[in-house]
Amino acid sequence: MTSLSSRPAAASTGLLLALAVQNAVPPFATDMYSPAFPEVTADLHTSATSVGLTLTAFFVGMALGQLIGGPVSDQRGRRLPMVAGGLVCTVGAVVCALAPNITVLVLGRLLQGLGGGAAAVVGRSVLVDVAHGDMLARFMSILMAVSALAPMVAPVAGGAVLTVGTWRAVFWCLMGFGLLMTATAALLVPETLPPHRRQSGGTRRLVSGVRVLVARRRFVGYMLTSAFSGFAMFAYISSSSFILQGITGLSPMAFSLFFASTAGSQMLLSVVNANLVTRVRPHRLVALGLSVSAVGVIVVAVSVVLLDVALVPLCAGFLMVMSAQAFVFGNSSALALGEVRHVAGAANALLGLAQAVANATAAPLASSGGSDTAVPMVVVMVVGVTGAWAAYTVVGRTTQKRHLPEA
Repeated sequence: MTSLSSRPAAASTGLLLALAVQNAVPPFATDMYSPAFPEVTADLHTSATSVGLTLTAFFVGMALGQLIGGPVSDQRGRRLPMVAGGLVCTVGAVVCALAPNITVLVLGRLLQGLGGGAAAVVGRSVLVDVAHGDMLARFMSILMAVSALAPMVAPVAGGAVLTVGTWRAVFWCLMGFGLLMTATAALLVPETLPPHRRQSGGTRRLVSGVRVLVARRRFVGYMLTSAFSGFAMFAYISSSSFILQGITGLSPMAFSLFFASTAGSQMLLSVVNANLVTRVRPHRLVALGLSVSAVGVIVVAVSVVLLDVALVPLCAGFLMVMSAQAFVFGNSSALALGEVRHVAGAANALLGLAQAVANATAAPLASSGGSDTAVPMVVVMVVGVTGAWAAYTVVGRTTQKRHLPEA
């Protein structure tokens, strides 16, 4: 198999861009929608907790989509599951745009997540097919940097749409994004898993693969490091709209611009990480990210508990929590996947499942305070960063190799 680094630059760039589109599903589907939370709550005559459940439904769908899409791509190849995922995601957006009540909106979000999860997990498996060793960590970081454009653009676009239309218009825009996913998968992503490398055995093979994965201590440790870190980050994503608009009084556009700035910081640091990863041990970069995230959570807690939700330190803490993920997600995922390259689809599915469960759990818990209190968000953040450090400590000191395995 020809590695990505040996392919023509244009082809590599096109492939990375296509994969970035597939992995931009979560930020686009959550961040473009998040400025509309208060409007959805009022329009559908529901509660902040119920609106938080639309995020939970999306990430439950993401989990199921990845759990199905990863192993299916190991058996059937990469392109077809990716294209099918884009189509299902598009249909889910249409259901959301037409939803007459919160129940249908939750179901539409579940469908949207199902298709998006399948496309995203197959996209990451394609990257594992074509990049090895430290280059995998480098490309994971580049992919994260490109994908981070989505949360920069999405909330601003969502805020702009809300100034001229309703929250339903946001989902019509997401329908267009689903079509873009499908088109880029069909036109720019080659089949990277030839028939002789495909797995067989159906459900029995999947169960066997999961057993292999959970028996790998480092794989599980880095998987949980990423998941718990995402748990802390998603406390910010799911509740910041209520807190910054409802408690501190930011306008939807001001909130969207701040949200975009936090995503921009993550993108810039992802580029820095991509350049550092061949010179600094990836697990040390994970520790750096976890340290910055922990400091950010402390700043947020002080702002909420001691300073009565002071805007400036609160935003500073949010910025640190978001930007720190640039050193956590790409490196921890590459470290985990480097252990189990022979079952890349199933491994990516389990990674995605853990992350989706963490996100789905964090959303309703962190947003349960609505615009009344930020304390639930702080509690979720503390649990997340503590869990991430605990998982990292189990595996971080056992990695003695300077570079990731090449095969």
